[in-house]
Amino acid sequence: MADIKRKNKGNKNQLIFLKDSIMTGISYMIPVIVGAGVLQAIAKMLGGYDIGNHMKQIDTLAKVIMLIGQSMMTFVVPSIAAFIAYAMADKPGIAPGLAMGAIANTLNTGFVGGLVGGILVGYLVLGVKRIKVPKAISGVMPILVIPTLVTLVAGLIMYYILGVPISAFMKALTSMLTSLNGSSKFLFGAVIGAMICADHGGPINKTAALFVNGLNASGLLVPTSAKMCAGMTAPLGIAFATFLGGKKKFSDGEREQAKSLVILSSVYVQEGVIPFLLKDPIRVCFSCMTGGAIAGGLSMVSALQSPAIHGGIFVIAMTSNPLLFVGYWLLGACITGVLYAILRKPLPEGYVDDENEASGLTF
Repeated sequence: MADIKRKNKGNKNQLIFLKDSIMTGISYMIPVIVGAGVLQAIAKMLGGYDIGNHMKQIDTLAKVIMLIGQSMMTFVVPSIAAFIAYAMADKPGIAPGLAMGAIANTLNTGFVGGLVGGILVGYLVLGVKRIKVPKAISGVMPILVIPTLVTLVAGLIMYYILGVPISAFMKALTSMLTSLNGSSKFLFGAVIGAMICADHGGPINKTAALFVNGLNASGLLVPTSAKMCAGMTAPLGIAFATFLGGKKKFSDGEREQAKSLVILSSVYVQEGVIPFLLKDPIRVCFSCMTGGAIAGGLSMVSALQSPAIHGGIFVIAMTSNPLLFVGYWLLGACITGVLYAILRKPLPEGYVDDENEASGLTF
């Protein structure tokens, strides 16, 4: 992996500075997502889709693999927060960034919380660095004073200020989903599918997933298939789009990144779409939500049941109609892919990949 290039040099404006820092954080987060998702899928294949619910009662190789994958997954949000802060403010941003990612996990704010926390830490560190201090303590500033002070201040802001609106937003979404429960099956499934594909692991996605998982626990298995089938459409759809759009619309770096999306789609890991979402939010969001909504709606109308809330291709055989599940998955992905390939603007003439695109998935 290439060395991280921090973006606080030169005369770039703040929007470019933020974009470059976020893309750096995402490019180093993706390998964590890929590794964690694949390991958990392997564990479910070896030990059953519900192995996560029986970890205390078993002592098998599948349990160990699942434990490794789960442990790795807990670092996804802290990794993006830490690397965004590092890209913005150098090494003093790492420890506070990791802390903000951990707090984001605790507050259930997901990817968005980690992203906001990393940016918050980056600016706080840059601000503290500008304070003139005696030479006697300048040596301990980056390893003691800055990490401790910034972690405390950023943590208090995250907990008392930023966490409140995010929590309220998630509660509002949950209430909306509950009110749709008696509506038409297709509309209900379409709303679930669209929300699952809205922010790919963010608060909207997590709210819909938590709601559906609760229904699954109570014995309602159809919404689960809508959730998982819709969630698997977006990564594969973006991969299709890069193939359909070709070099005229997608850079070499983007098309290289898209290769991993086929694997991520298969194991139901959506976060690989985030780099494309950040670069082209409106078109990617519309395309993914459309494909996800259709896949989710059709799953509900067909009463397609899934006892497993996660697992991707490793648990498709457990659904009430595996062929139908695969068909809806591919249909949703094709809709997403065709839409985005059409909507995506051609690359400027003479476009050259930037460093983050070219190295985003270099393991």
